[in-house]
Amino acid sequence: MIYYYQQDIYYSAETSRASIWRSMNEKRAAHIRMVIAMTKAGGEDLLLTKDKSAYFLRGIIDYAENGRHANLDVRWAPSTYEYSKRASVLKHEKSAYQQRSDKTQSEFKLHAEHIIPNSLIFKRLLVMIEEDCSDEEITHFLDSSCKIVVITKEEMKLLDGAGAGLKSSMPDGWSWNGDLYARLNHVSIEMESV
Repeated sequence: MIYYYQQDIYYSAETSRASIWRSMNEKRAAHIRMVIAMTKAGGEDLLLTKDKSAYFLRGIIDYAENGRHANLDVRWAPSTYEYSKRASVLKHEKSAYQQRSDKTQSEFKLHAEHIIPNSLIFKRLLVMIEEDCSDEEITHFLDSSCKIVVITKEEMKLLDGAGAGLKSSMPDGWSWNGDLYARLNHVSIEMESV
């Protein structure tokens, strides 16, 4: 029997697809189903359409439970995403979500950070297609790996900067069954206690 790991919970391959879909909001589930459908075309076609197909993965993280677009929207993001300690003090401030490219205000602006870079999720998806993984395996992978943490723009600089260099990678030694928050932990970004 094959087991999948997701934050201290193990799922078996026999977990019904219906119970997986019930555990997520409708739009997130629809995006995952579409990615599963795209995998049927094969890895070569996904690679040929990478600019669009890899970007499509972003839709998995974009929606609140009520189906509204949550990505950095003060109305829905606070109840949809996890926040770092530093970002949590700004989570209900409308201005923190607006004009986020204003570098003079970066300490007061928020950033939606993929806990695992989207490019790595896409590469792993290609490997899973090559390994002929089941739809359930891919669903569990996408559901557990496609997550956002809202951090400050200053914290984003810690991740992306020359010191850490983790803009599109995970820390050395990390593996797919490892700590999902390894990038954040590597640069000492603390999560808000809920």
